Amino acid sequence: MFTSGKGLRPTWAEIDLGAFSRNVDAVIGRLPHGSRLIAVLKADAYGHGAVPLAKKCSDRAAMIAVALLEEAIELRTAGIDIPLLVFGPVSDVALALDHRVTLGVVGPEELEAVCRVARDRDVAIHLKFDTGMGRMGVTESELPRVVEMIRSTPRLRIDAVYTHFANASNADDPLTDKQIAKFAEMTKVLNAPLHHLANSPATMRGLVSAGDYVRVGLLLLGGEALDAGQSKLEPVLRWRTEIMRLKDLPAGHSIGYGTTFHTKRPSRIATLAVGYADGYDRLLSNNADVLVRGRRAPVVGRVSMDLLTVDVTDIPDARYGDEVVLLGGEITAEELAQRTGTISYEVFCRISKRVPRVYR
Repeated sequence: MFTSGKGLRPTWAEIDLGAFSRNVDAVIGRLPHGSRLIAVLKADAYGHGAVPLAKKCSDRAAMIAVALLEEAIELRTAGIDIPLLVFGPVSDVALALDHRVTLGVVGPEELEAVCRVARDRDVAIHLKFDTGMGRMGVTESELPRVVEMIRSTPRLRIDAVYTHFANASNADDPLTDKQIAKFAEMTKVLNAPLHHLANSPATMRGLVSAGDYVRVGLLLLGGEALDAGQSKLEPVLRWRTEIMRLKDLPAGHSIGYGTTFHTKRPSRIATLAVGYADGYDRLLSNNADVLVRGRRAPVVGRVSMDLLTVDVTDIPDARYGDEVVLLGGEITAEELAQRTGTISYEVFCRISKRVPRVYR
């Protein structure tokens, strides 16, 4: 495992490839007969590093899915050879085909561009249906036009039709069942050999028909996919830093920009080499804990761009250079998300590029 070298800023995110691999196996193991995994590694695998994770799962996934053509080309350039799916939209259809990238076509407008390219070369796509999400996808009223476009383009092949659930994480929401029913209705008009509907929460709820593929991202990274909190696999990412300054302050001493915190007792304050430029949310000011020697220490004062202060008064053995865990162990992405009013996806994605990823 890589360790911080002398002179380097002592802040990095460790990515446990073994845990990721076991999560892949755990998801595959719960799929029905004939179903396969589409590993969703968009947004640089939610900040975990798409290329290393793609290399780790390429032997077991049917496809890898990303959001942007640039992301797919990066994987191809890195030697990832399995089928790649781009959710789209994609403006340069020919470039995607040149890199053997399958397009997820999200509406009639994009389909028109695909059909123009398919006049001169064979094109295979996945076509998205809008069954209730209201963002991308072909609506029911657009289906006749779409069918006509496909019929008039002999070199265009529809390998799959798919949709996306709006609220599968909530088992009490009836919309998911309505979306499944709507998808069944739309496939009577336009079908394909392959279907994929289930995302991470739907996969964990077992909403997968035999033979259907599933699109799973967050679960592979050990995030909680269900509102009820019953689906977590192994955490993959551990974000750590070190104590870079320790000082004893008297009661009543202010800390940080805006002096939003004053010590209530003689206190020992540790300064850490991390801040909001690294993705540690400013909303965590006076509103989070970190782990020092395995014990919780509260964040005190405002999170600044490059530095963070925590109160280690109740951890008397804390020392200069001690490891501090920002995310990992009992400090989960779900906890940080709850404290900042967001979701775990965003917590992961916010960890900036200036935080090195270390793979073990």
